[in-house]
Amino acid sequence: MRLFSTTFGLALAVLATFAAVGAAATLVVGSSSLAAGNSAVTSCGVSSLSATRTVDNSGNVTEVDVAGIPAACSGARLSLTLTGSGNSALASATATIGSCGTTCTATFTSLGTVAASNLGGYAFAVQG
Repeated sequence: MRLFSTTFGLALAVLATFAAVGAAATLVVGSSSLAAGNSAVTSCGVSSLSATRTVDNSGNVTEVDVAGIPAACSGARLSLTLTGSGNSALASATATIGSCGTTCTATFTSLGTVAASNLGGYAFAVQG
């Protein structure tokens, strides 16, 4: 009976491994899309974004404008994270990208109190 339990357990482990490998084999990664099974997710063509900040008289960031968003991203959500030393998050916000011509711009104003001297960079993510 003990031999049967051991053999049965080993067979279940092997079966679970093959099922996991088979599921991963359906994942297709391309340069502009990610697909699993029959659902596809396409990129809206973001290659590079630029950001400019507005600083008040106290030295705090009051606004960040993100430019260079492709028009194909209209309707998607843009997440912005202000980063400090060691890429630590100082503040973050999201905005919905509106309709626009060739390229879009998003403005973020609700970032809390972030000293411009602590700002090391920006991190972006388009979700759509």
